[in-house]
Amino acid sequence: MLPVTMVDKPGSKKRPFIGMTFKCCNVYSRIYLNRAGTSFVGWCPKCSAKVEIRVSADGSKDRFFAAG
Repeated sequence: MLPVTMVDKPGSKKRPFIGMTFKCCNVYSRIYLNRAGTSFVGWCPKCSAKVEIRVSADGSKDRFFAAG
């Protein structure tokens, strides 16, 4: 399972996220765990390219990724 960082905003629910660099537009964004808890899903903020990273028991300890 991937270790995740939590958003610390007063009065809000903590949502697990990982950092993603979208190489297509050279931008960084957070992508969040889906409701089912099975994958982190997000879209490039410029071109809307979708990225999905599945969660597994033997996953990575990395918190930052890059998608092409």
